[in-house]
Amino acid sequence: MQGFWITFTDGTKGYCQGENAYDAVQIAEKLTGKTAEVGGNKWKPELKTLPYPASPVIWQLDHPVHGKFPPFCFRPEQCCGRTSCPQNRSCTE
Repeated sequence: MQGFWITFTDGTKGYCQGENAYDAVQIAEKLTGKTAEVGGNKWKPELKTLPYPASPVIWQLDHPVHGKFPPFCFRPEQCCGRTSCPQNRSCTE
């Protein structure tokens, strides 16, 4: 599962996991009832991944052994599109 930072047409944003960007958009739209701004086209949306979950969480996998990964990315606008946190120190420290 990959995590994506999704912006909706009403300006709200949220984190949603999916098998790919298309899957994440479908899940987010179904659960929120909102329309996502996807860029590109709806079959291959241009969304930016997030290295860690961020609030608000729209949906994420609840792993049967490990549970849900906590949403500790506090700057998703700065971190989206990266594969790791760009901060020198963790936001949780």
